[in-house]
Amino acid sequence: MSEKRDNWKLEKIELEFQTWGKDKGKYAGRIRFSNNDHESFTFKVRPDMAQPYIDLIAYDIVKGAESLGERLIESLGLKNDK
Repeated sequence: MSEKRDNWKLEKIELEFQTWGKDKGKYAGRIRFSNNDHESFTFKVRPDMAQPYIDLIAYDIVKGAESLGERLIESLGLKNDK
């Protein structure tokens, strides 16, 4: 196999809150890998596998949202009582 075909990289991670079906109320998703030869494969992320990802990024999501809110308040010229 060529080096080009062996060079697999993470292309996408998707986690979505399920609003219907057997996983309703849980997170599930997909992980996709691809190489430079236009080949790819995808794994499903079951709800029991998704929770560790959510736990890993939760703090950063909250901090990012807080920072965005502060910048929005500043850019709109609104008072920030922090």
